[in-house]
Amino acid sequence: MEREAFLDRVRHGVRAAHLPPVSDVLAELPQAQETDLVRLFRDRAQMVNTVVHGPMPRHSVPRSVVGIATGHDVETFATWEDLPAPGVAAALSTEGYERVIEDAGGADEFRRTPYSRVDFGVTGALAGLAESGSFVLDHHNGRSRLLSVLPLIHVALVRVETIFRSIAQWAHERPDTVSGTANLVVVTGPSRTGDIEQNLNLGVHGPKHVHVVLIK
Repeated sequence: MEREAFLDRVRHGVRAAHLPPVSDVLAELPQAQETDLVRLFRDRAQMVNTVVHGPMPRHSVPRSVVGIATGHDVETFATWEDLPAPGVAAALSTEGYERVIEDAGGADEFRRTPYSRVDFGVTGALAGLAESGSFVLDHHNGRSRLLSVLPLIHVALVRVETIFRSIAQWAHERPDTVSGTANLVVVTGPSRTGDIEQNLNLGVHGPKHVHVVLIK
């Protein structure tokens, strides 16, 4: 078929298209059964190989993060600038771990280079999703997406008041969350890769170890 004839058919089809009625779409989510969202989040996260710590007060978070680093072969670390608990970077530095800081003024290829040698990435989280044991990350200046992708160990700090039952409930109750962010990422456990023989490997295309520290 000639190109113009094909495009004419597409244009005609678009103009003549009839959208089905949507009056039967629910205006709100059905009422969910009452449940302990923190317990549900912990149980589901552990099912996907995420290690959950806490809940704990904010002042205990730096000590907990240092304990996680001690349990792994860590030399370097990097963190988001605005973590939900203060003192994490200082505590790691005090223990002798080298902090890697992004060169925000360089070209993209040079901004990424320092993070390529980070062993241990610490981020906050926008929300926790209890039904799947997932957490949501948003990214902008000071919140590099690379810290949840490149390091072997990823630690996410999640406030318990931001745990929702599902991604649908979170989107329904916080519709303005997506504004002002470059992208949203939902993380469910460590990176998983399966081969043709159905052998599961962790950490091939992302972090091998994922920890969540719950903050109350």
